[in-house]
Amino acid sequence: MVPVALLELAEEYNISPVYAAAVFVLETGWGSSSAWLAKHNPAGIRCGDRYCQYSTATEGLRRMMEIMADYYGNGLTTVVQQRSLWSEVEDTDLIVQLMIQLAE
Repeated sequence: MVPVALLELAEEYNISPVYAAAVFVLETGWGSSSAWLAKHNPAGIRCGDRYCQYSTATEGLRRMMEIMADYYGNGLTTVVQQRSLWSEVEDTDLIVQLMIQLAE
């Protein structure tokens, strides 16, 4: 399940809600990962050598949107460009597949 706050924040930050939702789904396993449940960390966001912890789910989602907006602002406007920085593995195709699925 994708949090409603994610869609609202995506709009606020001018991020594609389908892209943001796909990243959330992949990174959290549809909201079931321990990083999301215990730390409100929606996207494997790192603080040094460990995962960042946020006080609320909305705070974690807001940080995810800030990172995405920063990427856009620095000219990284495609899924390939953003995932090359964000992810340690090549998961662009998975994100695109999720985007197609979520847009239906």
